[in-house]
Amino acid sequence: MSDGRFAVLGGQTVIGEDLASCEVLMVGEFWASLPPMHHARSDFTCAVVARCIIVPGGHGTTSSEVFDEVLSRWIRLPCDFPGYNDLTYMGSALL
Repeated sequence: MSDGRFAVLGGQTVIGEDLASCEVLMVGEFWASLPPMHHARSDFTCAVVARCIIVPGGHGTTSSEVFDEVLSRWIRLPCDFPGYNDLTYMGSALL
């Protein structure tokens, strides 16, 4: 994240249930919770741009959302990816 924290988003339980939980860690400090995502996700990609974490797709979903670090909240993006019903194992790059 822009302030040096390391974020862990979503994932999957040992029984295969997708998670919406989010946590952050500042090196040398404790884990703290962030607000959960609107959709539970695993096998997704993310990128951090301009104090926002962008999270598209994931197992069983084609939705996207953005975490605004300044507002400390998740914002749903207005539409799903058309023509798909599952966007897993995506990649991302920021140049």
